[in-house]
Amino acid sequence: MIEFAQWNMRRELSNLWQECFHDSKRIPNYFLNNFFSPQDCLVYRLGTQIASAVYLLPAQILSGGKTLQAHYIFAAATSPRFRSRGYMSSLLAYAAIAGAQRGDRFSAVLPSGENLYRFYAAAGYLDFFQVRELSVPAERLSSIAAAASKGRILFDSARLNSLRKRYLSENDGSMFWSDRMFYYSVSMSQVYGDRLVCAMKDGIPAYALCSTEIGVCSVLESAAEKDTFPTLASAILREAPAAEYRFRLPAESGLFPGEGKTVRFGMIKPLGGTLISDLKPNHPYLGLTMD
Repeated sequence: MIEFAQWNMRRELSNLWQECFHDSKRIPNYFLNNFFSPQDCLVYRLGTQIASAVYLLPAQILSGGKTLQAHYIFAAATSPRFRSRGYMSSLLAYAAIAGAQRGDRFSAVLPSGENLYRFYAAAGYLDFFQVRELSVPAERLSSIAAAASKGRILFDSARLNSLRKRYLSENDGSMFWSDRMFYYSVSMSQVYGDRLVCAMKDGIPAYALCSTEIGVCSVLESAAEKDTFPTLASAILREAPAAEYRFRLPAESGLFPGEGKTVRFGMIKPLGGTLISDLKPNHPYLGLTMD
């Protein structure tokens, strides 16, 4: 039986999350206690037991200077005991109908591997989003960095989200978040151990979301204009020290132009009679996916 979740299911949803993703309970509990909305979660129930669940996080897709209502498929999980029975395929089909009924024009997802790209393709999703990946040695980033204030800049989700939207304003097809969901995305990444680095030049902010492991810092997302990036680079070097920095950028970002490799980074599915041709994508960017 497929249904929307209920508040009293949070403990079981946390257990399912831990079983499928091998996270400590503090991670699903943070999400479920702070950002969970029953109307954004579908479950496949067998009797009183949840076999499978998927979250439909509210989002928007940029199209011609306007935004179209959408959702992002997050933490799709089926208990190992109930896999290969078609439960997740049924949930995704139901999610497409439920999403269209609430006004969503598109569904987006970031599969975690090749097998899941094939799985979502079978469910009607198309390759769509892109990122440009490149590696920058610390010495080179140091040569770019400009002097920056050593005081920490407070996280202002509305201001940083506004910066993100301006930064992506030419990338039709990109995914936008509300200020609340931007805050959720960043704070959830921080629960996983990522670090938000902020900088300011002449009153203009910049930010980078960084994940550091064994001398390598992955800059999962950054938003900075050319003239603010040196200040951000200085802050990254100070707050997320590493020997190597791996940037994940919009394909046509003005940072490090012509460098790196453009790769696929997410899929999209039109809903409710919407056509993919209704979009005129220009290097669409997903980002902030808690991947």
